[in-house]
Amino acid sequence: MNTIIPRKLLVTAVVIACAPLALPALADHRCADVNLQVTNQYRDPVTNALVDIKVVDFDYWDKEDNKWREESTDNKIIDPNQTGVWNKGLEYIGGESGVKVRAHYKYRQAGGKWSATHTALSSMFKCVDGMNVAIVVN
Repeated sequence: MNTIIPRKLLVTAVVIACAPLALPALADHRCADVNLQVTNQYRDPVTNALVDIKVVDFDYWDKEDNKWREESTDNKIIDPNQTGVWNKGLEYIGGESGVKVRAHYKYRQAGGKWSATHTALSSMFKCVDGMNVAIVVN
């Protein structure tokens, strides 16, 4: 019985000693449930008419690592003055300030063809789980 107590103490000490190593990984999972809300207020540069947009991709700025990280998505068409919502996990950030999301979109040109890809940015924010991030395309 005397050998069981030291083993329990040893296991407890190892768990406590390793806990700080797990904290950075846990911090990066606090943005696992973020709603990206893209509002379409885009006007065709030729006709000045409000037109549909198609969101084709997202990426987000990881300020801590100083780089853009890709966040693939399904293509979704958004009518003028409407908002599309995507629920995403921004897995490399969590609790960081200075984060921003970039939406990649195309607009429907006269004649029905899609334009080249353009981008729209959100404002900078501190990323926390369960938040909404607004991106206005105009």
